[in-house]
Amino acid sequence: MLSKNYLGGCEFTHWSRRHVLRHCRLRPIDARAGASMSIAVVSILPGASPRLGPNAVARRRVSRGGRQSSAAPIVLRAMAAPAGAHVSGAPADLSDDAVRSMRDEAVSWAAQHGLLVGLESDESGRAMCASFTHAPMSLLPTPFPRDVFELALRVSPSFAALSDAVSRDDEFLRTTLAGVVKTDDFTRRIWDIYERCGGQEGRHPMELGILRSDYMLDEPSGLPLQVEVNTVSTSFMALSTKVGEMHRHTISHAGLVRHYADEDEDLEKDEDANLDDEAKLQRVLPLNRALECAADTLAAGWRAMNDDDAKILFVVQPNERNVFDQRIIAQRLWTKHGIASIRATLREIDANAAVDQTTKRLTYGASDGRRDAISVVYYRAGYAPTDYPGEEEWRARELLEKSSAVKSPSAAMHLAGCKKIQQALAQPGVLERFVDDVGECAEMRKVFAGLYAMDGEEAMEAVKLGLENPGAYVLKPQREGGGNNLYGDELVAALKTYDPAASPGEPGDLSAYILMQRIFPPSHSTLCLRGGELVRLETLSELGVYGGYLRVGDAVVMNEVGGHLLRTKAATSDEGGVAAGYAVLDSPLLY
Repeated sequence: MLSKNYLGGCEFTHWSRRHVLRHCRLRPIDARAGASMSIAVVSILPGASPRLGPNAVARRRVSRGGRQSSAAPIVLRAMAAPAGAHVSGAPADLSDDAVRSMRDEAVSWAAQHGLLVGLESDESGRAMCASFTHAPMSLLPTPFPRDVFELALRVSPSFAALSDAVSRDDEFLRTTLAGVVKTDDFTRRIWDIYERCGGQEGRHPMELGILRSDYMLDEPSGLPLQVEVNTVSTSFMALSTKVGEMHRHTISHAGLVRHYADEDEDLEKDEDANLDDEAKLQRVLPLNRALECAADTLAAGWRAMNDDDAKILFVVQPNERNVFDQRIIAQRLWTKHGIASIRATLREIDANAAVDQTTKRLTYGASDGRRDAISVVYYRAGYAPTDYPGEEEWRARELLEKSSAVKSPSAAMHLAGCKKIQQALAQPGVLERFVDDVGECAEMRKVFAGLYAMDGEEAMEAVKLGLENPGAYVLKPQREGGGNNLYGDELVAALKTYDPAASPGEPGDLSAYILMQRIFPPSHSTLCLRGGELVRLETLSELGVYGGYLRVGDAVVMNEVGGHLLRTKAATSDEGGVAAGYAVLDSPLLY
């Protein structure tokens, strides 16, 4: 299943209109017969070097490739300049042979270390594919400003705590989502589960969160503006860790450490300048502890439940191809923490799970007749309407919520991640309802994009803004996973249907949406590797920052930055999965 858990379905919601208007052509140029690892290199609209702001001197290294003077597509084998000449951050003298060698090394490393996705799938959550390929990935890291990266990391724990605080405020949830639950069937079904399970009084005393806040660098402001906060089914914690390791290995193996690390100004001034290659690269290619955080957070929740015989239940999608991202976390849970886990789809849970009416203990029936006790439920599915094709899936979701197992996330935390909540929190004075520290509020507000309500008295002004300048906004529903947002002509058509007199759910009512400022990120030229084929694309990147969170009663026992994810895709598409599906896992090259 190509879903939120697979790169082809990830959401890239904002880009410069000038990129969208360009045309994209693919030209495979070299597939050598008899080669042990064949390669096809394609050039698509080579992009510009990253923007050089006030710290241009400190950031000089990433622009060594220079700017591509012509916008015409260029076939690599016919180029006068070498392959790396216009790849952002790469050496200008990178030869075609060097690129081919790095491609082979990257694919080999991916196969050896689990940087993989399945080529087949099965309806059962327990089934494991027997054929697979490397995950979609960039061959080299993409330049990203250090100060922007550090700001996004700095505010991550604040947004994790905010999401939990919102989830515990029944009045705020009820008031803010009142219009949405009347117009959006999916949100209403999650809300109904929250209420039928007792609301705040009936929820589990613990909240376990593996969250991710997504940002895009806004070129006009120089700030990481928040796209959304994901409170359910955050993916790629294992594979994002692996791709950073692959980049460090490939750069070192190709003898490019000096290019990527030795000219870092902080390193030049450091007394310990005689560091080894790995230590040097870590200055510009930061270590990513997303995999470690995912396992440690789930293990902390399991230990807090104090049930040594219980397992962790991974709730997964049928026909899941992103199995390695999930199974690597499960493997780390076993090898580091001694915690066993099982996998099941919502339909399988409906058929095989049970909750004791007295103790509320959750058990799952194994194929050999045994019943496994479950103390932690980890959702890697259940975030979109497509995950609930029938009532069986909804029964399973409610059964899990009623159980005594701690959920990641609870229904309340799931609701706290709605786009409408995000929009409401950005309004003057609302954030301060949940965050007492003035300095912390100011830091969080730095990353807020412009967000506008499509219900109540504010809707008329939002409609006016969108119609006057449709290229500057995006209309977003309460959906995860991409492919749902409205842009350009579609945005205009939707806004023109607005009727201030319409009741919720009637034609002309737009309360299921929010209007969001469009973010204009810089573009780069990236070598993207997918299915063995190497493609050069003009790209945009979205940074995700993970967080590990655990509250037991009123005590927050864990709230930490949990690593990062950089997703890079063609600058010529509105949503993930367009432009031939070229979306790849990436890692940031800090400058």
